[in-house]
Amino acid sequence: MSLHNARQNAQAEVKSAEKLVLYLFDTAILNNDKIGQKKIEKRTFNLQRLKHMRHLKIELIDEYGRVLDTNQVNNTQDLNDAPAWFESLLNKFTTKWEPSFRVLEFQGKVLGKLIITPDPDYEYAEKWKQLKELMSLVLIFFVLVNLSVIWAVAQALKPTERILHALNALEEGKLETRLPSFKAPELAKIGDKFNHMIAKLEQSIKQNHKLTQDLITLQEQERKNLARDLHDEFGQCLTAINTDASIVLKASDKKYPELKESAQAISQLSRHLMEMVGGLLQKLRPGVLDDLGIEAALQDLIETWQSRHKDVACKIDIVGIKENLNEAQSITLYRLVQESLTNITKHANATEMSVQLLYKQKNEINGIQAIVKDNGKGFKQETNSGFGLPGMRERIEGLGGELIIKPNLGKGTEINAWIPFKA
Repeated sequence: MSLHNARQNAQAEVKSAEKLVLYLFDTAILNNDKIGQKKIEKRTFNLQRLKHMRHLKIELIDEYGRVLDTNQVNNTQDLNDAPAWFESLLNKFTTKWEPSFRVLEFQGKVLGKLIITPDPDYEYAEKWKQLKELMSLVLIFFVLVNLSVIWAVAQALKPTERILHALNALEEGKLETRLPSFKAPELAKIGDKFNHMIAKLEQSIKQNHKLTQDLITLQEQERKNLARDLHDEFGQCLTAINTDASIVLKASDKKYPELKESAQAISQLSRHLMEMVGGLLQKLRPGVLDDLGIEAALQDLIETWQSRHKDVACKIDIVGIKENLNEAQSITLYRLVQESLTNITKHANATEMSVQLLYKQKNEINGIQAIVKDNGKGFKQETNSGFGLPGMRERIEGLGGELIIKPNLGKGTEINAWIPFKA
C-alpha cells in the first residue's frame, strides 16, 4: 500500500510540475519581445529560476540542437538518494516516463524546442525518506508495544516467583511457609488454597509424628517388659538348670558315672542359652542404658562391636553428655548408632569407621549431633529398600530432629543425625 501511494504521489508531482513549467513557458513566450526577431538568445527564459524543480530536467535547444538554457545548475540533492531496489520497484509499477516537448516557432520558422524530461529520482528520494520515517515510527511503536507487553506479563507473573519460592521451601521441609495475599483474584484463590493445604499437611505430619512416637514408646515399653521377663523368668530358670547340672556332674564322678556325659551336655547347653538370652536382652533393652546412662551405653555398644570386628579401625569421639535426655531421646540415639553399626557389618565391607557425638545448635535450639562414618562401598539411596534407616528417620523427625544420609557410592557412607534437647 505504501509503495502504491508513493508511486501515485510521484506521478502526480511530476505531472503537476510538468504542467506548471509549460504554463510558465507559454507565458514567457508571450512576454518576450525577441521572439519577433526570430531569434532566441541564451538564458532568454531564465530557466535557472526553475532549479527547485529537481524532478524535472528542463532544456531549451535551438533549431540546431544546441542547449541554450537549462534548470540543471546544481545536481546535488539535499535528500539522500533512494536505494536502487526501491526505485526499481517503483518503476515496475509505473508507466515509462516520456519527455514532453514544446516547439517554439514564429511565422512558420522553428526557433527552438523546450524539452521537459521527468526525473523522479528526487521524488523517489523524498518518498523513501517519508517511508523510512514511517517505518521508524512503526518500529518504535512495535518495540514500545512489546516492551509494554513484556512488562505487563512480568508484573502479572511476578507472584509466581513467590509461589516457586514457597514450593522450594516446602520441599526442604519448612512447613511454616505461607503465601502472602495476592491482589489478583485468581492468584488470591491459589494462595488461600496453598496456605490451607500446608496447614493441613503440617497438622497431619504432627499427628503422624505423635503417632510414631506413641508407637515407638509402646514398642520400647514392650521390649522393656519382654527383656525383664526374659531376665527374671527365663534367665533364672537357665541359671537353676545350670546349677543343677553342675551338681549332677559332681555327683556323677563318684556315684553315677553313667550320668556324667548327660550332665556335661546339659551344663554346656544351659550356658549357651544363657549367652543367647544375654544377647537378646542387649538387643531388646540394653541394661547399661537404664543403669549408667546414654554415654556409657554407647561406649559399651561400640567397644563390644569393635571387639567382634578387630579388622575395622575405629575412632570414637563422644562428648560428655551433661544434658538429661528423656527416655525417647536416649533410646533413639542408641538405636541410631546400633543400626549404623549393624549396616556397616552387613553391607559396607569397610576397613575404617568413626563415631562422633557433639553439641550443636540449629535455629537457636541446642541439641546433640551424632555422626557415623565408614569408608565402605556405600550405596544408592534410591535402591535402599530396608526399614532400618527409614525407621530411624521417623524416630528422629518425630523428636523434632533431622537425619541426613550421605551414601557416597564407592566412597563410604555418612549418617548425620541431630536431636534437639527440647522437642
